[in-house]
Order: sequence, then C-alpha cells, then structure tokens
Amino acid sequence: MKRLYQALTAFSALALLLAACAPAATPTPQVIVQTQVVKEVQTQVVEKVATQIVEKPAEQVTIRLSGWASSPSETALLESLLYKFSVANPDIIVKYEPITGDYKQALLTAIASGTEPDVFYMDVAWWQELAKNEVLLPLDDLMAGTGTQKADFIPALLDAFTFDGKVYGIPKDFNTLGLFYNKDLFAKAGLAEPTDSWTWDDLKAAAEKLTDTSNQDLPVYGLGVPADGGRFPIFAFQNGGALMNADYTDTTLDSEPVLGAADFYTGFKADGSGALPGDVGEGWQGTAFGKGQFAMVYEGGWLIPYLRDQFPSTKYGVVLPPAGPGGKGNLIFTVAWGLTQNTKNPDAAWKVVEFLTNAASQQQVLESGFALPTRVALKDSDYLKNNPASSAIFRGSLAGENAQPFFFGPVSSDVIDQMGKALESMYKEGKPAQEAFGAAAQKVRDALNSQ
Repeated sequence: MKRLYQALTAFSALALLLAACAPAATPTPQVIVQTQVVKEVQTQVVEKVATQIVEKPAEQVTIRLSGWASSPSETALLESLLYKFSVANPDIIVKYEPITGDYKQALLTAIASGTEPDVFYMDVAWWQELAKNEVLLPLDDLMAGTGTQKADFIPALLDAFTFDGKVYGIPKDFNTLGLFYNKDLFAKAGLAEPTDSWTWDDLKAAAEKLTDTSNQDLPVYGLGVPADGGRFPIFAFQNGGALMNADYTDTTLDSEPVLGAADFYTGFKADGSGALPGDVGEGWQGTAFGKGQFAMVYEGGWLIPYLRDQFPSTKYGVVLPPAGPGGKGNLIFTVAWGLTQNTKNPDAAWKVVEFLTNAASQQQVLESGFALPTRVALKDSDYLKNNPASSAIFRGSLAGENAQPFFFGPVSSDVIDQMGKALESMYKEGKPAQEAFGAAAQKVRDALNSQ
C-alpha cells in the first residue's frame, strides 16, 4: 500500500504540473515541457472484511455431587437449587448422582476405590469416621476465602461437624423433635393444649386423660412410645443422663439416669396410656397420629408435610419436648455437605456447597416445608412467624434446649440399635430396665473393643 500511495502521489504531481503548463488560446512561443518517467505500479483491490472479537469461553469443570434420595420432595428441592447454581455459574457443571440402597456402604466402597464424588452427604451419625481416616478436606480456608462465617450457622449444627478444631462439613438442613398434639382430641378431653413449659408430669397426666379405648376398632392412646433409638435418647437427656461418656470410649446405657428414663418411657405402654405403632396396625407412629389414634407423638419436621399431604383435616400443634427431672433435652438430626480430600477442583466444589447453603438457598429450604435451614438468621423469618409448627422444631436447636447431635461415637449404629432392642425386650418380654439396658451396654462395649 505504501508503494501504491507513493506512485499515486507522483502521478498527481505530474498532472498538476501539466495542467499548470497548458498552452494558451493564442499561439505562443515554443514551450519546453519537462517530463518525468513514472514506474508502472501494480494495484490490487482488497475486499474489506468485517471482523468480530469473540471471547473464548472459560473452561468448564465438572463437579460430581452425591446423596441419598430419601423422598421426591427432597430430590426436587435439590435439583431446583442445582439448576439455579448452573445458571449463575455456567463454567461449573454439577453432575448429581443420587445413591439408592445402602448409602453409607456405597460411599465407603467408592472411597476405597478412589471413585468417590467431589461433594457428598455426610450423616452426623457416622461422618467422623471419614474425618479420622483423612478422607475429608477441611473447609476453614475455603470458608475464609468466600467470607463464610461460622457464626452464620446454628452453633450446635456446625459444632456437630467440627473435628480437632477444623470444620469438615456445612450442615445443609436439620430437624429436632417436637411434641405433636391433636387439637381436636385435647378439646374433646377438656384439656388445655400443651406449652413449651410442660414437664414430664404434665405429659403423663395428659396421656392418661386422652386415652380412650372404648372403641375397639379405633382406640385412642395418649402417647406414642415406639421402641425407637431415635426417640428415646431425649428422655435420657431430660433425666440428666447421656448415652456415652465424653470421649466416646464407653457407654452409659446402664447408668441410673438412663434406666430411670427407660422406666418412665415404657411406663406409658405399661399403664395403657401409650402404645406402639404396631398396636394400632401401623408401621410408623406418624400415620397413627394422622388417623387420630395417637393423641401425642415425638416427631421431627418431616411429619409436617406428611400430615399436609396425607391427613389435611388433622388439626395439630407442636411444642418443645417437655422437660424432665434433669431439665430440657432434644436431638439434632442433620446432614452436611462434605468435600473429598481427592477433589481436583476444590474451589469449584466449595462454590457448589457455598451456594447450596447460602441465605437464599436456605430460605428456599425453609419454605419447602421439608426441612429446616441451618442459618441462624432465619430464626426471625416471616415464614417461621407464620408457621408455628416449624418454628417449634427450629427452636429445638437453640441454646438452652440441650439439643445434642444424633451421634454416639464410632459405634453410633450399635448404640442406636441396642437401645431399640432393649426397649423391645422391656415391652415384649417384660424385662426390667436394668437387665434390658445392661445387656445393651455390654453389646456396645463389645463393639467398642472390636474397633
């Protein structure tokens, strides 16, 4: 182009020179015109092409996420949150891989073969096994990187997933136990409805008055008392006891507070004011409550959507569990998101967990009615103010309620199983608490010794 420009310039100068020297209309003396030889220049027509700057998309990473599929409601909730995450984070692909069947065993098998997902559910009852075996990635530094504060979460929940001073899991949701009561049955018996200040004495007196077995086809019992290791522990706590010692090296199932709690708990069945689900032909006391055959039951927030869907006409309320001689007591059932130590993309994996447990996502968890959010700020939410049943379950986790994680050390499953068997032997075989729970304690000690 430069050469073309120089040639054209020279040609233009020559044209101007010739024009300036053109002859006049009348003859004039001969004029000598100097000429300049201009080299022939090849020209080329260049077509103008429109250009566009295209940004190269960021490289996508894939995060595998796994959990159990406990219900269609829980699955739908999680998939909804993951969709929102994908919209906000197009550079991260999350592959949801639910596990059916024995979740814990499937996860342990994957860990052993090095094929575990990047992010996965961890139940409070057994997660410490993973921490002790260095399977998990500590989250403290990742939390600091996104400004995620420990104080954002209910202390009892985050503490439940802290080991040796490090946080290994962010609780995704939780439940506690509340005393569900049938409003119509209380009104029929002429009883004032329960309050958060009830005690064991109030519970016992109400159960007796609510029991009505005159209709053999539809008997009504005051309280459901299943042989369930997931319900009985709060009575031990309320009687000033515990199920294990402080460092989980021994069990206290055969201690006086636990034996006294067992006598009180099974006493409802003994005097006819309480019953097991099987006594009314049901497998779960939630169904017996919905049908109006159990006037009171200890259940978690999972009963709320069940009643809404299966027994919408049942009028009920929920209060905190009555206090015993040793004060308050409750259980915390919770599951956390954990990260494998082997993840190749820890920042992306953490980003998924942080999104699933941020304030907006936790608000969606709350409004789903399926479970309760783990962020402490939501205790003052409008939803809880307008839903007293869920509020009671939420309050069960706060300070002063003596809510303890559903975790009993490295042999938690044995402790839970043996409690249920001890209660069954008291119900079915008439064994005294000392014999039944003494045998259970020995089984737990055997399990500890085999570790």
